[in-house]
Amino acid sequence: MLSTHRLDIGAETGAPRVLLLAPSGGLGGGVERYLGTVEERLRAGGAEVHRLDLYGPSRPRGARARLRFAAVTLRAARRLAPLDAVLTGHPSLIPVAAAAAAAGRAERAPVLFYGTDIWRTRRFGRALLARCPALYPLTISSYSAGALADVGVAPVLRPGLAAAWRATLLAAGARAARATETRQAQTQPTTVPHAALAQRQPPTLLTVFRLADADWAGKGLPELLAALPAVRRAVGPVRLLVAGRGPAPDGLRRAVGAVTDAELVESPDDASLAALYAGADLFVLCTRTRPGRSGEGYGIVLTEAQLAGCPVVGPVSGGARDAYVDGVTGATPADESPEALAAVLAALLADRAHLARMRRRAAEWARMATEPAEHTRAVFSAVLGRAPVNRPTETPTTGWTAPPPRPGGTAAPETRLGAPAAPPPRRPAARVWPERGGLPGTAADRDGDYLTSDYLEASRGWSDDIEIDDLAGR
Repeated sequence: MLSTHRLDIGAETGAPRVLLLAPSGGLGGGVERYLGTVEERLRAGGAEVHRLDLYGPSRPRGARARLRFAAVTLRAARRLAPLDAVLTGHPSLIPVAAAAAAAGRAERAPVLFYGTDIWRTRRFGRALLARCPALYPLTISSYSAGALADVGVAPVLRPGLAAAWRATLLAAGARAARATETRQAQTQPTTVPHAALAQRQPPTLLTVFRLADADWAGKGLPELLAALPAVRRAVGPVRLLVAGRGPAPDGLRRAVGAVTDAELVESPDDASLAALYAGADLFVLCTRTRPGRSGEGYGIVLTEAQLAGCPVVGPVSGGARDAYVDGVTGATPADESPEALAAVLAALLADRAHLARMRRRAAEWARMATEPAEHTRAVFSAVLGRAPVNRPTETPTTGWTAPPPRPGGTAAPETRLGAPAAPPPRRPAARVWPERGGLPGTAADRDGDYLTSDYLEASRGWSDDIEIDDLAGR
């Protein structure tokens, strides 16, 4: 049963109540990370979030499980009524969302369109979306919003990053910046042989996507591999790293194995992936846009790379243009051909001074674009149509802000929290607000109130046709 204690808390505090219908829990991928961050921001802003996961690693799918999920969702909506919002994480859950919104008397019921589901939503779901007053589409980029124009006006809620993952990326970028500064200082005055050796170290290209995806070729890896020979002829040796959640299919292994100085990194943990981002010279994502089959709704990996201080090369089309600043923090090929991709990569790698400037700009832009306080406000506006109950604040944290001061330079004075001080010359990085010992969505977080019998029933699976990682980032 859902905890009545949690219901009493919501009634006493006046906190907005949100029923979150998530298509999965514990399977990973772009949609799951997106919803996890939205849930974190709702809680940080003072909302009471009650989450039901459709299925997970050990939850079977079938007709009986689908009916059970629908029944438990309706029962939960009635008990939580009145709800402020029913947030649905996949368009295939629209029928259940419509019933839950009615049962819970919710005035708002946004439905997330994350990836290729903008083309794959069934006619019945689109009809419900148009006819039910509470339902409306919610998407992740201006490109996806345009593709949904026939359904309705879709607010755009760009993906954010969970606080712990954001901090990991910032720390990795800071370490890489310090290491680069140290190497430059050691090789400047008289150590010409060492400087020449440093110049001979081949630059590294990195691409990250879900390796286990059956349509891995849709991420543009064949075109990237085909572009490498031309890039190497132009700038010399270049190393390629292909990383993401595995296991990688045999075809992908053979494709990477056939290329010299290319390496496959399967299922790196967060710390290892952050180190890959920070250590790369360029991040490359060249997803092919094939309506109904492949396309990049946003490309959160582009933001992750920039946050670690790595400039990016994005896809020609799709929603990825919202994830970087073309010409400032990244670049875009003229078309989807290997030749166009090779031209952009060679031009960037040949001008290392320009690449270094892009690196600094990418880190600064991504840090500001992913500030938790700003994302909390955006989440509340898109989901609840109101400001957060708790006022989001920004606090300084350790991470990439700028290369460390040179020896003999003047360091900025330390500012203590709560003490009056003049505004710093540049915007500080932010930590999740408020601070907490653990993050929502972890095992420790759910071993208490959330792992109820209703939750266990509802999380056994409901829909066989949901593609939980239409455009998974990793």
